[in-house]
Amino acid sequence: MSTADDRARAQALLDELYRLNGADTLGNPTQTPATRIQVRTADGHLIGEAILSARSTDETTLAISAVAEYALKMPADYQAGRTSEVTLDPLLIADIEDHFAEIDPGSYLDDVFDSKEPEASLAAYEQMVTGEWDGEL
Repeated sequence: MSTADDRARAQALLDELYRLNGADTLGNPTQTPATRIQVRTADGHLIGEAILSARSTDETTLAISAVAEYALKMPADYQAGRTSEVTLDPLLIADIEDHFAEIDPGSYLDDVFDSKEPEASLAAYEQMVTGEWDGEL
């Protein structure tokens, strides 16, 4: 991995911390700072720092704890920086498709006509039944 990759990862982490704290600030503009986090690359290059509220600090800790717990319990599956590829059981997919194929589309019509927004409901119904959508609700 190059230093540029490390700096990009560190910047992405800092950006997410800003975003998390910003979301908390919107909900609680009188919050007080609880934690100052400096983000540096492994070679010590300062990327920046974030001052987090108590709630943002708690949420960050929970997220890191969940990742660490997963890494410890599933070391073969855990690969830092990569999203594992989820594979679905083809038999399960077939069962779900069969289940939905047995549903009579007419059984939804009462919901469509009783809706507070019948035009939007009808458009959604048409899309569900025909698979076509004109882009309007």
